[in-house]
Amino acid sequence: MSKPFHVAILGMGPSVRQYLEITKRMGGRKAFCDETWCINALGNVFDCDKVFHLDDVRIQEIRAAAKPDSNIAHMLKWLKSYQGPVITSRAHPDYPCLVEFPLADVLTANPLGYFNSTAAYAVAYALHVGAKKITCFGMDFTYPDAHDAEKGRACVEFWLGIAAARGVELSLPKTTSLMDAMNPQAQRFYGYDCVDLNITHDGQRVNVDFVERATLPTAEEIEAAYDHSRHPNQLVEAGEV
Repeated sequence: MSKPFHVAILGMGPSVRQYLEITKRMGGRKAFCDETWCINALGNVFDCDKVFHLDDVRIQEIRAAAKPDSNIAHMLKWLKSYQGPVITSRAHPDYPCLVEFPLADVLTANPLGYFNSTAAYAVAYALHVGAKKITCFGMDFTYPDAHDAEKGRACVEFWLGIAAARGVELSLPKTTSLMDAMNPQAQRFYGYDCVDLNITHDGQRVNVDFVERATLPTAEEIEAAYDHSRHPNQLVEAGEV
């Protein structure tokens, strides 16, 4: 089993573009990370070391038969001839690339079994192989008319929380909604609306200084912040999804 230090996991959301920008500027993906893992059909788009497709291909074949020209049908054709490892739920003799996810081993180390998306399995697998740094691109989980996809975000953030608790370094692009990375610091610390936070590390502990703001928000600005009628992801409002 490979034990990469830094793993980049690519999901299918719009912030995956940042991976392309970073790696092309650096001269290639290996200059950025040890391994790149792709979710589903992105493995046929980006050069990568592993693909994660946790859907049982038997289920996907039923979907493909119903819609022969769909993206699922095209992906299955590619999977049958793919030469690299594809981590999945159950292997299948028609797809030699499929490697079963080590569910028993992962649950032994993490008794709280909670997986509602392929991306969550990928993060857990990174922990399983001993990665020390995980960077997530394209795990935005928000679509204009499918808010149900947001539950996938919660599961990925759950596993990222476990990773952080174990000392794994996390890195996210500034264009993703995952862990609210796209929001400024002031919006990621609820309740500190009247001060700016100056957070420093002295090697032993974290120190926080409060700098009082010269002006406070207006009533209109405060109510706008509590307005839940707006879409929770700025990427959707900007029309980038």
